[in-house]
Amino acid sequence: MDFSALYQLKLKKILLVDIIFYFSLSLLTATVFCYLLFIAKIHFQNIKIGELDDKIAEIGTEYQKQYEDEIFDKQKKIKDFSSLMQDHKISSSSFAFLEQITLPNVWFSRFSMSEKSGEISLAGETNTMDSLSQQVSLFEKNEYVKKIVVLDSNMGESGRISFNLKLSLDPKIFKF
Repeated sequence: MDFSALYQLKLKKILLVDIIFYFSLSLLTATVFCYLLFIAKIHFQNIKIGELDDKIAEIGTEYQKQYEDEIFDKQKKIKDFSSLMQDHKISSSSFAFLEQITLPNVWFSRFSMSEKSGEISLAGETNTMDSLSQQVSLFEKNEYVKKIVVLDSNMGESGRISFNLKLSLDPKIFKF
């Protein structure tokens, strides 16, 4: 084996390797220095925050501190109440909706509502088939009614038209 070629390569300095080595070493040193600098800054900022918290705690009387605690408690209650009201649904608005949109010669004898699906099932009577079609037309024109299904309609013994309807309502009608 000829080790002389390796020895000569060792003696001959390669400039590019030296440049990369010293650049990497200086980059590592700068990174460690910045890391230590940021740790020191965070420590001093935490000390300042602690001092400011102490100053804030000293300001005000005991009565003001109790009043402040009471205000924070009420703010929390208001926030909790507003989140409850946001999700609250009112079923009674569907009764007002039906009262406004129902024709005078149409009577509902059965009312069933599923708030989760937004569906109302109605059974009722009217004088003529024309008034039933007018009632269905009013439902179709309303912004809160998404879909109407006439399940059944027939003429009873008294000459009145009995019917069964199913209305799919927009969930906005149940919002408070």
